[in-house]
Amino acid sequence: MRIITRVAILLLIVGIQGCATYGKISGIPSEGQKSVFKDGRKTLISIKQNTVALAPNTETVTSGQKADFVIAVHNGTSQDILFSTDDVTATANTNGQLTTLKVFSYDELVAEEKNRRAWAAVAVGLQGAAESMNAANAGYSNAFGTYSGSTYSNYGTKTFSSGSYSSTTYNYAAAQAARNVAQANTEARFARLEADGRENLKNLSSTTLKKETIFPAAWHGGLIKVELPEVAEQLQDIKFVVNVVGEQHEFNLNNS
Repeated sequence: MRIITRVAILLLIVGIQGCATYGKISGIPSEGQKSVFKDGRKTLISIKQNTVALAPNTETVTSGQKADFVIAVHNGTSQDILFSTDDVTATANTNGQLTTLKVFSYDELVAEEKNRRAWAAVAVGLQGAAESMNAANAGYSNAFGTYSGSTYSNYGTKTFSSGSYSSTTYNYAAAQAARNVAQANTEARFARLEADGRENLKNLSSTTLKKETIFPAAWHGGLIKVELPEVAEQLQDIKFVVNVVGEQHEFNLNNS
C-alpha cells in the first residue's frame, strides 16, 4: 500500500513540477525587416514576394521548455501554396555552439497531450487503489487493556494474576462508507482529467498552426511550439528560418 501511494505521488509531482529558471526573448530586425507591436507583442515582419510575421507569444520563457511563437504567412504569389511547421526550422547559438531546436507539429502536440493524459490516468488509478485499500481497513477497530486480580483455591490458597488482552472488531458499514468516498473521489479526478484533456485538445485545434493551403493574397497563421535551450549566462542567438515555397525568411532573436 505504501509503495502504491508513493508511486502515485511521484507521478503526480513529475506531472506538475516545472523549471524555475526564466529568460526573456526578443526579436532583432534584420536588413529589409521591420519591428512592430501587434496585440502587445513585438513582431518581426519580413517582406519579400511573400510576407512572414513572427513574434514570441510571451516575452518571458521558461528555460529548457517549450515556448509559443506566433507566425503568419501571406501568399504574395498568383498560385496556391502549401505551408506547415515542416517549413519552419530553428537553431540556437551559444558561444559559437549551434543547436537545432525542435519545432513541434500539430500532430506531435496532440499525441503528446494524449500521452500525458494516459500517464495522468495511471497516477489517478494508483491513488484510487491506495485510497480504496485504506478504506477497507477503516472498518477495523482494536481494543487493548490489562487485568489483574486474586483467586482462591479450594484449600484457601491465594493466587495473584495479571496480564493484557486485545481484540479486533470489524464495522462493515464504516468500511463501506469509506469505500464510497474513495470511489467518488477517484471518479471526480478522472472526470477532471477528461475535461482538462478535452479543453487542451480544443485549444490545440483552435490555436496551433496546421498544414494549410494558402490561396493567393490570403493569410494563414497560428502558434508553433519550439523547444528552447537552457538559459545560459551568455546571450543566446536564436534563428528561425521560414521557407515559403523556396523563399527564405530569416528571423533573429535573443534569449537572455
